[in-house]
Amino acid sequence: MLLLTGIVPLLLSSFYLLGANRDALKVKEKELLTLSAQGFAQLLSDGLEQKALQLEQIGRGLIAAPGFGDLGQRLSQDWAGSYLQRFAREQAHDMKAFMVIPPTGKGFTSRQSGDEAVIELMQQTFQEARASGEVDYRFVDWAEMPAAVITVPIPVPGQDETLVIQAFVPLVLRSAAAAQAGLNIEELLLIDAGGKRLWSASLKPDIEQALLESELVNQFAAQPVNVTRELSLRVGGKDEPTLAQVVPVHATGWGVVAHRTSRVAFQQVRLLVVRILLFSALAVLLALVLALFAARGFSLPIQRLAEATHEIAAGHFDRRVSTEGLSFEVAELAADFNRMSDTVQSYIARLQRAAEVNRQLFISSIRAFAAAIDAKDPYTRGHSERVASYSRAIARYLGLPKDMQEKVWISAVLHDIGKIGVEDQVLKKHGVLTPEEFDQMKLHPVIGADIVEPISALRDHLPGIRWHHEAWNGSGYPDGLKGEQIPLMARIIGVADTFDAITTNRPYQTASSPEFALQTIKKLTGKRFDAKIVTAFLLAWDAGQIKMDLSKPQSGGSSSTIPRPDVLRAPEMRSAKTQTAGPQESRASTAPRPAAIESTSAVRSASLPRPPASRLSAPRPSAPWPSPAGQTRPTPSAESESPRADVLRLPKL
Repeated sequence: MLLLTGIVPLLLSSFYLLGANRDALKVKEKELLTLSAQGFAQLLSDGLEQKALQLEQIGRGLIAAPGFGDLGQRLSQDWAGSYLQRFAREQAHDMKAFMVIPPTGKGFTSRQSGDEAVIELMQQTFQEARASGEVDYRFVDWAEMPAAVITVPIPVPGQDETLVIQAFVPLVLRSAAAAQAGLNIEELLLIDAGGKRLWSASLKPDIEQALLESELVNQFAAQPVNVTRELSLRVGGKDEPTLAQVVPVHATGWGVVAHRTSRVAFQQVRLLVVRILLFSALAVLLALVLALFAARGFSLPIQRLAEATHEIAAGHFDRRVSTEGLSFEVAELAADFNRMSDTVQSYIARLQRAAEVNRQLFISSIRAFAAAIDAKDPYTRGHSERVASYSRAIARYLGLPKDMQEKVWISAVLHDIGKIGVEDQVLKKHGVLTPEEFDQMKLHPVIGADIVEPISALRDHLPGIRWHHEAWNGSGYPDGLKGEQIPLMARIIGVADTFDAITTNRPYQTASSPEFALQTIKKLTGKRFDAKIVTAFLLAWDAGQIKMDLSKPQSGGSSSTIPRPDVLRAPEMRSAKTQTAGPQESRASTAPRPAAIESTSAVRSASLPRPPASRLSAPRPSAPWPSPAGQTRPTPSAESESPRADVLRLPKL
């Protein structure tokens, strides 16, 4: 971040300076093109003027030489021929043809080129130059190279005669262009005073044509002065930005057009921009790498602290930060952090001890509730603890998490707390309950829920207390819930409650064997109990997780104290309310006891056959039931398998 905060102003200033330098470079490029074009034009003009001056000196030398006779006679003298021959030889590399023409029309001719067209052109310009009396320059697009015919008329003093000297001079334009820095011969165009093309070495005629039709050339034709323009030439259907300069060749009246596309002209500018950006990127990358290595030395101690903080946040309160290799400030911070961790760990340990004390106090209070309930009915002493133990085992084999198993256990301990509000003569009655007494007995789940509801710590356990007497087929009480409407906690407690009720002594019955209780629960599967709860119960039983107190008295057959069937069917035992009520209320009014007691008595009253005295092996289903999370729960052990599916298809009792 520090690097970035330093880079941002650097980049801003760099881009600003880059823009300014780019504009300055563009101006310099224009100046360079202008100077190069002017230098080329000046070099061409000076060369032509120098040749014209040499021709004039030759002519004036002939005129000023002593002797008699006219110019024609002088040229016929031997000395004149030798003089002109020597000059032609000396200038042979610069002049391919040389002619001295007197007024008589017969003069001296020296040529090294056999091109008759050149001689004809020289002869044509002879008359024009004689008539005008001024030096004439004619451009010749010679096959070998560009050339010019220079015609110099020299008046004879005191006579009405004119001596004309002509030379055919090649124009070494490439050498002239090479002498100018930054000028390419292909970027030159030579035009006459009217703006027509004389010569060009470019291989792009479309660009030349666009230049000849441009405003720049038209302006030169109107007034031959130096002009520099940035043009947008239409080339190949596209606009080509072009930088152009036209410079007059003063001796001849011609014009030199130097042109260069902006893409080429400002290529150095673009290269400069690219190089600056590339260098800046490399510099930033290098600085970033160095900064990362440098920052690593500063950040590692902070990372140690951060890692320790994360571990402490995850519950590892014994984590400490090593102060080895740390700077003074960070080491002091780490030491303070370690002291803070010690303090936090100490407080956490105290809180854990206090929480455990509170939990034990809470469990003791729950057990005190259960003891108070059991103390009211000595025949069911220990019933709540046993039901709680059975319920925990069922929850374990259902695959429920630990906290849910704990909630099921507490709910089972408190499931009969509402019996505190039931009168003793009803609770301890040995005979059949009257409809009014049974209605009072059925109120104990509601009474228990009302007792627990004000206690916020026990509100999660209300379902098991209020609805543990609900039946899977909807025939239970107090609310007549059906199927999945019954909370899972209540369904678990219902099975455990029934098993303990059948296998313990009650005022109205003696204890039956566990095998008989298992057979009864299986027969009530799908009617009173949820099949998956029964399956988990049977698995827990097979695994030895349902542990009973074998010291308590049990009986392998039906109790002699159970009311006779005809007593249960006596019409005088039914009230007017039960006679008009539905099937559920009618069954409730004639049953000897609620919940498990009701189911047990009903089975025995129907004269069910007794199971054998040996321990029953619970049949197992072909596949385990789905867990609460919606996934298949694995079987708790290899020996604990689920009961067979035929448990779910019991015949009606």
